[in-house]
Amino acid sequence: MSLNHRQQHQLYRIESSLLRSDPKLAARLATFARLGAGQHLPAWEHIATRPDRIRQAWALILQAIAAMIAAISLLASAVLALLAAIIVGRRARPLRSAHQPPGHGIDGRPDRPAGADR
Repeated sequence: MSLNHRQQHQLYRIESSLLRSDPKLAARLATFARLGAGQHLPAWEHIATRPDRIRQAWALILQAIAAMIAAISLLASAVLALLAAIIVGRRARPLRSAHQPPGHGIDGRPDRPAGADR
């Protein structure tokens, strides 16, 4: 992380006032700093840089677009299946003309009740 001159000067002033106010705490912090100097921070403690945040934002946007495309594709498949079912259903049953009352067959004669063939 890079700091500008003003921020570095403010940190220096904070450090100086800390050294003057509590020398024991300053010694402990210096020991801690020496012990941890060679160690790397875990990934979850790193602050994301601007390019990292932009990359993450683009990844989220692309995931959202992919999810929308999948949802639209699923919706289109469902609509096509519904239309196919309607078309096949209409072909399976002959259409009745407007002047035929219910209960009449295709040839216009009344349907026979079940068991009337005997």
